[in-house]
Amino acid sequence: MGRPPGRLAGAALPVGIALVAVNLRPALASVGPVLDEVRAALHLSSAAGALLTTVPLVCFGLLAPVAPRLARRYGMERVLAVVLATIAAGLLLRVRLGAVGLFALTVPVACAIAVANVLVPALVKRDLPERVGLMMGVYTMALSGAAAVAAGVSEPLDRGLHWGWRGALAVWAAPA
Repeated sequence: MGRPPGRLAGAALPVGIALVAVNLRPALASVGPVLDEVRAALHLSSAAGALLTTVPLVCFGLLAPVAPRLARRYGMERVLAVVLATIAAGLLLRVRLGAVGLFALTVPVACAIAVANVLVPALVKRDLPERVGLMMGVYTMALSGAAAVAAGVSEPLDRGLHWGWRGALAVWAAPA
């Protein structure tokens, strides 16, 4: 016989939450290890390099308050789907369009991440109220683990595998 009804759906949500979380830090954590290469290739000053790593934090602060309104208007699941699509597209395109594209597309990626940072914990509380502690632990572990992997792997992808900084940054679109 098969599984009891609802069991797959019950497992799908926690797995989905972890998979969304895996996409929320590599876009940021992968830049630092290859920042010197980015700056050299795009002829960026130290200030521009610092700005590239600061822009996401500003977006976090500005967009986080908007997330609940987006969820009410369009639904949490739909907004999270758009967030993942934005992250994937932004990460792929930002390395193809030079310095202007890198900065311009870092903004929507960071905004998408900011929205997800607010909505995923709300989704956990709404849909898994009996497992909030466990699921927030899974969510945090996935966030932190993905950031650590991105930070640790980006430089070897750049230099060790000769993907260059573009490949080392673009690869993080794959999970999304």
